[in-house]
Amino acid sequence: MYLIPKKLDEEIAIVPKIPDNEKGLYAFQQENVFLLGNSNMQYVLQMDEHRGKISLLHWGDPVSTLNPLPYDWRVSGGDEYSSIYSDFPIYGDGDDREPALKLSSLTTGITSFDFKFKDSQVFDGKIGELPSGLPSTYTENDDEAKTLLLKLHDEDADLELRLYYTVFREFNVIARHTEIVNNGKEVISIERIASCSIDLPPSPHEEGYNFLQLQGAWAREAQEVWNKIDYGKYVVGDTEGSQVHRANPFVAITDGIVTEDTGTVRGFSLIYSGGFQSVLQVNQMGLLRINIGMHPDIFKWKLEPGEFFTSPESVAAYSSNGLGQMSRDYHRLYRTRLARGQWRDRLRPILLNTWEPFLFTFTHDSLVDLAKSAQGTGVELFVLDDGWFGARDSINAGLGDWYPNLKKLPKGLKGLAEDINSLGLDFGLWVEPESVNPDSDLYRAHPEWAVEVPGKAGVQMRNQLLLDLTNEEVQNHLISIMTELFSSANIVYVKWDHNRFISNPFSRTLPPDRQSEFCHRYMLGLYNIVRTLTSRFPQILFEGCAGGGGRFDPGMLAYMPQSWASDNTDVEERIKIQWGFSYVYPLSMLGAHISAVPNHQVERVTDWASRAAISHFGTFGYELNMLEFSEEDKKQAMVDSKVHLAIRHLVHHGDWYRLRSPYKSNWPGWMCVSPKGSDEAIVLTYQRLRHSRETTPSYLLKGLDKDKKYVVLEMPHARKKFTFGGDELMKRGLLTSFSHDFECHLFYICEVGKFTETNS
Repeated sequence: MYLIPKKLDEEIAIVPKIPDNEKGLYAFQQENVFLLGNSNMQYVLQMDEHRGKISLLHWGDPVSTLNPLPYDWRVSGGDEYSSIYSDFPIYGDGDDREPALKLSSLTTGITSFDFKFKDSQVFDGKIGELPSGLPSTYTENDDEAKTLLLKLHDEDADLELRLYYTVFREFNVIARHTEIVNNGKEVISIERIASCSIDLPPSPHEEGYNFLQLQGAWAREAQEVWNKIDYGKYVVGDTEGSQVHRANPFVAITDGIVTEDTGTVRGFSLIYSGGFQSVLQVNQMGLLRINIGMHPDIFKWKLEPGEFFTSPESVAAYSSNGLGQMSRDYHRLYRTRLARGQWRDRLRPILLNTWEPFLFTFTHDSLVDLAKSAQGTGVELFVLDDGWFGARDSINAGLGDWYPNLKKLPKGLKGLAEDINSLGLDFGLWVEPESVNPDSDLYRAHPEWAVEVPGKAGVQMRNQLLLDLTNEEVQNHLISIMTELFSSANIVYVKWDHNRFISNPFSRTLPPDRQSEFCHRYMLGLYNIVRTLTSRFPQILFEGCAGGGGRFDPGMLAYMPQSWASDNTDVEERIKIQWGFSYVYPLSMLGAHISAVPNHQVERVTDWASRAAISHFGTFGYELNMLEFSEEDKKQAMVDSKVHLAIRHLVHHGDWYRLRSPYKSNWPGWMCVSPKGSDEAIVLTYQRLRHSRETTPSYLLKGLDKDKKYVVLEMPHARKKFTFGGDELMKRGLLTSFSHDFECHLFYICEVGKFTETNS
């Protein structure tokens, strides 16, 4: 293959004719071009009328004219053309790069299919929950978004490929997913199917393309990693199937020199909780392709005649104003149009969790004593963690037996909740429904429900096996037993944990030719369970967890509006973890608590003020034994709880700005600003290590109004009060003095005219 220039005619440029009443949001066809966009972003597709193929013409800032693509691929010795900027490349279609779709006919063995444009449709709003039960973004009113549906057809096999594109009025993102409909007579195997595929031209900047990924491990989640994109293929993903510590389902592509506030960024986030893959490939001509979707190594799907298949939804974000704008678009979208239910917009309670104080060893009376010790500290919610059920005295037994251990809890959960409520605290509970210990009543009654290959010992992790969520009987059991459990007491919070990934995938209820569907069917089963339970118990605040942040992804966050970010609560580790998650996820979704020292994971000792400061930037709480508190400790906790009560509206609903990176600076920091009016803000500054004869730089604040005057108070005691102009804070910055390692400071900022002493 080789490139040849196509003849250009100066008169063929298209001037987009966007109706005046639709300039803030539009999706329409003009000649052979499809245009989607809003005031800040434009996405344009071109249809080759000769071959019926769809190409990406433009994705970026809105432009006033659109010329067709100046180059085509020509197959040497032939007359056929295929675009170099394919919008959904298909295996066998004359493109040697990573395909977005690969099919094979189990009837004929054919692996090449010729999908040509057939029809298009534009409608207001978007599809909310996908037909297969997969989570997705949504709209509350049809005027919030417009959706373009392109239908392509393979005539020989009678297959229809449906490509969905949704553009939003308020968010600079495009939500995409894909469907395959088998209207023919052949049995089709789906070998891979991307949720989103984008072709980009060579970078116009000499710095070229770079990409950001969020690598991780248990207790070290969401680590920021950058790489330059050169010739070849880069794969970001994981095949663990139901838990993804190693890589978050997100990548971002930067073009040229990019900062938090300048430069071009394109983000790709997948609304899925299972194995995923992002492929970034630069071919010999310098063209960049990005695919994101389910990982093909653990996915294959048999599509019978009359059936259809839907991919997970992806969300592609565009920013010409740097990484910060991309993140804030993701934050606003996921906070308000991914999360659902009564708790979506509510401020989250301050909680005390029993895990670090007691582990598995407690009684009814010791739990009540711990709750009493929390009185006068500002705690609003008491959460009973692991060890309350079955024969659960360690990780070796009891998992799956969801009834209270009456030796520990003679009054049961109902009596315990009543005693906790009588102290003025709400009651919450930890569960891990997806797994089972072999030493449990459930496994002894139903060993066939566990994920094990017949005749072979199941692969245990933490002395537990997975339950087969592809089995509807297992799904119904978990829905029934959790419904009974959540109805048995006044439970207002549930922490849903998941502490192992999929291994030896096999279901006794799937036929041999569908065993390769196990991992995806597991996720569909899980989504069915959590969708049913969260709908059935709308008053309960559900928090996701998977050995910490192993399932901090948009799929679970669609049903559970917050997630535990990491089991590691050390200040130095947490600033990197929370920084990493900030690229995609809002603070209202991020669990952050004060824990004891030495820290349980790294055994570091840091001061209380710093542990409190970093925990304010999330769903605040405590993971320590308040029975050991002195009166001074209780007073300190009450001070910090009052601080959080005063600022949590900013943390949960404000705009998050990253100031200085913990990966590049000894003095990282970030801030949250009120979403409307810029009249309030909360700022975190941090020193990693103290060095001799070194001057601390100022922190250039963001998101304030340059024409306003602000009162700045250092928290929690507000002993220092200063007045600054917004322009000074953003141009000269805020100075902080530090005295020791791993030291945080917290500042509250309020517009002078709106500041009162009660604010502080």
